[in-house]
Amino acid sequence: MHCGMNLNGKEVREMNDEKTERSCRVAAIKETAKSTNGGRSYLLKGLWACRLAAGLTQRQLAEAMGGSQATVGRLERGDRGAYPKTILRLCEVIGVAPEDLLSGDGPEPTEAHR
Repeated sequence: MHCGMNLNGKEVREMNDEKTERSCRVAAIKETAKSTNGGRSYLLKGLWACRLAAGLTQRQLAEAMGGSQATVGRLERGDRGAYPKTILRLCEVIGVAPEDLLSGDGPEPTEAHR
């Protein structure tokens, strides 16, 4: 990838590397996920298991991302899909890759697990 020279060369490369990394992660989301809304959002089959593995409640996860507990619940149940930007934010907070959120073969979340 071409790097401009308006900043220190190393800083520009790091910024481009981060942008490329993000682009690659978004592409992975779009390739491997079950889409809703005509390809604008994606179901997160692995969110529940990833959240539990991180030791977070729905409320803690929601607060860390600046969202609501109700939204986290709807995402976990598959009642709504998440936009790529939301998926990346979840990945940052939980510490997982997008693929971990998009795939899930574990048990379905139940009221007792929330």
